[in-house]
Amino acid sequence: MCSTRRLRSDTSEQRSRSLRGGITVTESVVQKVTQGLTAEQVQFFTENGFIGPFDLYSEEEAPLVWSQAMIDMVTSENKPHDSTVINYDRHLDCEALSRHIAHPTIVHKLQSLMGDDIMCWKTNIFEKEPGDSGTGWHQVEAFTVYNEAETVSYPSLRYTEESTAATQELTVWAAFSEADKEHGCLRFLPGSHKQWYYDESKPMTYNVESKAHDFFGYDYSELKLDKDWDPDSHEIVDMELKPGQFVIFLAKCVHGSHPNTSATRRVGLASRYVSPSVRVYEHIDRLSGFGDSIDLDYHGCVLVSGEDKYGHNRMYQENLNGFPFPKVESDGH
Repeated sequence: MCSTRRLRSDTSEQRSRSLRGGITVTESVVQKVTQGLTAEQVQFFTENGFIGPFDLYSEEEAPLVWSQAMIDMVTSENKPHDSTVINYDRHLDCEALSRHIAHPTIVHKLQSLMGDDIMCWKTNIFEKEPGDSGTGWHQVEAFTVYNEAETVSYPSLRYTEESTAATQELTVWAAFSEADKEHGCLRFLPGSHKQWYYDESKPMTYNVESKAHDFFGYDYSELKLDKDWDPDSHEIVDMELKPGQFVIFLAKCVHGSHPNTSATRRVGLASRYVSPSVRVYEHIDRLSGFGDSIDLDYHGCVLVSGEDKYGHNRMYQENLNGFPFPKVESDGH
């Protein structure tokens, strides 16, 4: 049986808030003024490639926020795409998620790692039903998309000459339900962001028959540079999250997840951030995956902090249904 470590830093925060739309808790979910990371936490992240967990919503609030997001999804008049399979970018039309991606608690911590100029370029909904498999180990940086017609790969993110180490992509994975080991929590290999173990430019084969034991029909082991390599079980860290907590990590840090062996669904949202100096979907106008595809006609990035000094990407100031995206001021880091 694999042994795992649990790394924890002093990230506990207390807060009380209220949700819009008649769901009352106590204050506004976006009013709380928070602080960034400590020097010790930044050092931990630099060495390990992840940091967390952090408190965002209370355990009572988290499912209410998600319930509101689900209502927004159903009632949305203008959606970024029509797919019910590819759960990308619903922050672009759902107010609850438009608020979430720019939550000060999230953004202030990102500022400690990225500086003030930050944009959200993508979100993914990750639901793991009871009995669903774990996600195999993988790592990415450019989120490369393979074009089958042209048999060539294109990076979703192109780091330009203005890009620096601080412009690397950061992912915030927030739990809206229990996300402990039994429910299929995330797992990390500390320090693995410092070298490549997988080739993200290679295409993966979608196999609908393997959905029960691979990642929704994909087997990440196809991308291994060394087919005999596996993470040292003694180094693996299980990142167990309570409802309302989140973790920040580099997608290049080798990560995966446990299967959901519980009797209830695990719900998480990954929000992905880069500097505006990075070009997003430069040569890509359509995404395919999970047996479906979506076009990117309505895709845009959201500036959650600072300025866009480059003009490389389409920027939305409002979501597709007219809700203004919040913007967070610097916390002084």
